Amino acid sequence: MPNAMLDSELATPRRWDPEQTAAAVQLDRAESGWHVMYGSWSRRFFAIALWSDEPVMVYAHTAGELREVMRDVEAEAMERRFRPSVRVA
Repeated sequence: MPNAMLDSELATPRRWDPEQTAAAVQLDRAESGWHVMYGSWSRRFFAIALWSDEPVMVYAHTAGELREVMRDVEAEAMERRFRPSVRVA
């Protein structure tokens, strides 16, 4: 039977995009304020901010691009946090 699978083939899950998955794991370990993961179906890197009171999730096509987006979001959050508030009496 040409389409028959061996038991060993059924028992071993296929690993999709191992380099990207490894890059996501490495970035996740380096970024303690973020949870980083790679979506093998979407082929995108995702990060969820662990430091924010509001839900913040960003994504990019590469780990490097994701890191840039993460820095941009952090800078925007710091700017909002330390922006002086003006009150009108």
